[in-house]
Amino acid sequence: MHIDKILINNFKNYKTYKVSFTGGINYVFGENGIGKTNLLDAIYYLSLGKSAINTKDDENIRKKQKYFRIEGFYSNSNSYICYYDINSGKKLFENNNLYKSLKKHIGKIPIVFVKPLDINLLRGFSDSRRKFLDTLISQIDIKYLNKLVDYKRTLKQRNVYLKGIQHLKDVDEDIVKTYNEKLIELNFFINNVRNTIIKKLNSNISAVSNKLSREKFSIEYSTNVKSDLSIVDFDKKLESDFYTKKTSIGIHNDDYIFYQDERLIKRYGSQGQQKIFIISLKICEYLILKEKAKNNPIILFDDIYHKLDNKRIELLNKYLKEKIFKQIFISDSVYERLYKIKISKDINIIEFENEKT
Repeated sequence: MHIDKILINNFKNYKTYKVSFTGGINYVFGENGIGKTNLLDAIYYLSLGKSAINTKDDENIRKKQKYFRIEGFYSNSNSYICYYDINSGKKLFENNNLYKSLKKHIGKIPIVFVKPLDINLLRGFSDSRRKFLDTLISQIDIKYLNKLVDYKRTLKQRNVYLKGIQHLKDVDEDIVKTYNEKLIELNFFINNVRNTIIKKLNSNISAVSNKLSREKFSIEYSTNVKSDLSIVDFDKKLESDFYTKKTSIGIHNDDYIFYQDERLIKRYGSQGQQKIFIISLKICEYLILKEKAKNNPIILFDDIYHKLDNKRIELLNKYLKEKIFKQIFISDSVYERLYKIKISKDINIIEFENEKT
């Protein structure tokens, strides 16, 4: 499945914009700041009901406006609308039918977005890495998504309870036990699924990196959830949890460590090596979605060539032309590459002028 056309109103820097796409490669060209990333983010919005860049919906409304609207038409004859109003909130429609829950939409249009901010997967905090993996798994496993939502709700309830208690002796052990038992069950489930996906990523990343570079990449799953986790473990941490008002055991502390040739890539990798690792990781995400999802994923590459040398760019372009990809979007601002792209007859070029309406 691929997106054929998109209509955008009051989204970020767009007032009104519509454009058609093709299967295969869509090359989005224009100067920096003209809206290339915003177009890709609008496509992403239709897939997951949220921006890949701005965490708050109202941050995506065009200046001095009160709403935005994005509508996409797809090759399977379905259409989707994402509408957000500062007064009524967000609404998502499939073929003009309103979703009662956003969760019911997740996974229908699988998507991968490779963007400059992904460098935070290497340099940022662990929550960005957990979010990456959770977004991947949630698109192919609704049970995981439901369990994750349940886990976050239970974790919040336990922490709120601890914050409301003034003295350790006043903690109701029965109440805490109820939370702990639920968290143990959810920890086991989520931990098991994450372990499985990490093994799959490690398997795929070797093959992908061989196509794009000579580096050997690997991923380590770091967690404090032991295979024999029990109520006793939570009891041992209760005093510490009481004073910190946080739950110290659980998958919310998970992290993923990235290596290049068995060394931390964030410390020892060059900018080009770090960039090619991120690209390899995201392509592995694509491959897992392609294998597990009902529809072929869309993959978005924003400013993909930045910090890559000519050899890596050549290898990447060769790989992207392989038949494993059904619809690709590539944004770029270098005229030299645009002139070369125009020679090709099998690439759809979307060229932005200095002004849009």
